[in-house]
Amino acid sequence: MKVTGIIAEYNPMHNGHIYHLNKSKEITNCDFCIAIMSGSFTQNGNIAIYDKFQRAQIAIKSGIDLVIELPTIYANSSADSFAFGAINILNKLNIVDSICFGSECDNISLLNAVSDIFIQKDKEIWEEINKHLKDGISFATARTNALSKYLSNDQIYVISKPNNILGLQYIKNLKLLNSNIEPYLIKRESSDFNEILLNNNDNNFTSATSIRNSIKDNKIDILKKYIPTGTYNLIKNNKATFNDDLFNIIKYKIVSNNLDYLQSIYEVTEGLENKIVKEINNSLNYEEFTKNIKSKRYQLSKIKRMLINVLLNITKQDFNYAIKNKVGYAHILACSENGKLLLSEIAKKSDIDLITSLNNKVLNNISEDTKKYLKYDILASNVHSIITNSNIQKDYTNRL
Repeated sequence: MKVTGIIAEYNPMHNGHIYHLNKSKEITNCDFCIAIMSGSFTQNGNIAIYDKFQRAQIAIKSGIDLVIELPTIYANSSADSFAFGAINILNKLNIVDSICFGSECDNISLLNAVSDIFIQKDKEIWEEINKHLKDGISFATARTNALSKYLSNDQIYVISKPNNILGLQYIKNLKLLNSNIEPYLIKRESSDFNEILLNNNDNNFTSATSIRNSIKDNKIDILKKYIPTGTYNLIKNNKATFNDDLFNIIKYKIVSNNLDYLQSIYEVTEGLENKIVKEINNSLNYEEFTKNIKSKRYQLSKIKRMLINVLLNITKQDFNYAIKNKVGYAHILACSENGKLLLSEIAKKSDIDLITSLNNKVLNNISEDTKKYLKYDILASNVHSIITNSNIQKDYTNRL
């Protein structure tokens, strides 16, 4: 039995994702495919446009056998922690042979070489970055300046691309975890995946960002050729959720707590708690609020993730504990008929808690660590449900 893993957000699922899935099966010659999928919030600090269970069901209908939720504490984090969380779960399942990811380059040896440098020089690179940040330059520039000491210009160019960065982190974390999982890459062609104006696109591919923008602008009918039927029906029949919808609930959370609380939250660093309190009073909407907090030193994605951490009570202490102790669990969001065979294998072989349904009995039989971090996933789901005016506690009512 050969099993490959895919790490995704499916926010929402489109033809590019299906191409990637089919190509992954072809390249790895696998019998089963497991997706580790972000739940209610995504890696750039955005709320998922649709409910995680709905998105997982579309993935199953599109050919995935098992969808496992990437714990919120990792899903809403930097590329390194996002990759660690997903690879850690795939590794601990003890049934996965390979992972397959999209990359702007087609040279896995190059990513391998850079990953070795990142592992060997991690401390020195971060010392260089922090030194450059003190000069008042942006994080992106500080990072480039720091890396120029250890990487060639070609290597720096390669890891400036977003999917190469994630691919590099997948490979790096496979090595750090001493995993036997084999990495494969699929080259992402610009015509397939770049930001493209939909009405000027002659092929059947476009980016998830373009699709989300079209949904926001209520231009749904033009999306038909870019998305599977399941996604189209999801869009037609359900309210989409955007970051703007978060503003009032985040504002309430900030004004209901003091500076000590904000200081304890993961990614609230270097006095940002004061900036948060000041700018919440000067901002009329979410976009204005995040831009008012943002500075050259901090990327917008960090600011958005920080605010989600505030909303969900994710502290520095809890985040650091998860990383240090390699916390991971397999919370199943959806499963195909073939996937039920995988569940049986995972139950026999994995090193982590397998959660196929949630109730008090299940909670009493999982580890304290799993229980502790699962609460963030449940809270995130409930926040998503409140914003969309749908039923809460879906984690307890979902059935495979």
